[in-house]
Amino acid sequence: MSLTERSRKQNFFLILILGLLNAITPFSIDMYLPAFPQIANDLHTSIGNIALSVSTYFLGFALGQILYGPLLDRFGRKRPLYVGLILYIIATIGCTASGTVEALLIIRFIQALSGCVASVAAMAMVRDFFRLIKVPELFRCSY
Repeated sequence: MSLTERSRKQNFFLILILGLLNAITPFSIDMYLPAFPQIANDLHTSIGNIALSVSTYFLGFALGQILYGPLLDRFGRKRPLYVGLILYIIATIGCTASGTVEALLIIRFIQALSGCVASVAAMAMVRDFFRLIKVPELFRCSY
């Protein structure tokens, strides 16, 4: 379906969904930062050790971009997106169930690696669905 075949309402919802996909990573990082002291207390460790989960997340996110770019080109947009988001949800639940800081770090890495597909797929779909002239404007709106 080309840009001219979609209505303004369809374009609005498409941009909204792509923006929400792109927002998964910032939410995954920012939502638990205020809880660092409580997480450290629950896992019987220091706040510094819990802060490693942010670095671990960024490492997984960076590696995920390398992984998902070719996968999205090879298998299309939907299948890798669905698999990645399902694994992201499972890893998110796993983070809540982790009993040690080491388990938290491993699961946060998996969470980032799987959740990265949302950002990569959103950017790829913007390029798929919109004319090249409109792409910079849409990227500007997503941040």
